[in-house]
Amino acid sequence: MDYILLIASLSVIVQLLTLSVVISGYILKRRMRFIQHGTLMLVAVAMQFVSFMLIMGPALLIIIDNGFVQKPILLSTVTLVHAALGGTALATGIWITGSWHLQTSIEKCIRRRRIMRYLIITWISALVFGITLFVLTYLIK
Repeated sequence: MDYILLIASLSVIVQLLTLSVVISGYILKRRMRFIQHGTLMLVAVAMQFVSFMLIMGPALLIIIDNGFVQKPILLSTVTLVHAALGGTALATGIWITGSWHLQTSIEKCIRRRRIMRYLIITWISALVFGITLFVLTYLIK
């Protein structure tokens, strides 16, 4: 059994589950249920953080140990873009959800909605690059 493929497949499944949480949170936001929206976004960020710590972080360390150069160049480029977008999205998500849960009012959070719009675009882009990386690495031989 190919354990690396199994772990990578589980990572993709977790990312797709996280996407469903994000979509559910968006629906709550559209219904003006901001507290529930924030709670679901916290769940999504926590899922991302755990996935990064258990799967993506160690994979990144392995790549760095191997000289951070992969062949073909397309795989290297996709990896770097995925890591940059994903890291930016995770750090920003931690900041937004963490600061929101420390507030007594949602006013400051509502003022950050423009950042949140860019954040969802960044996170979905990282997801697309991550799925592309999975396909290039494990499905196209």
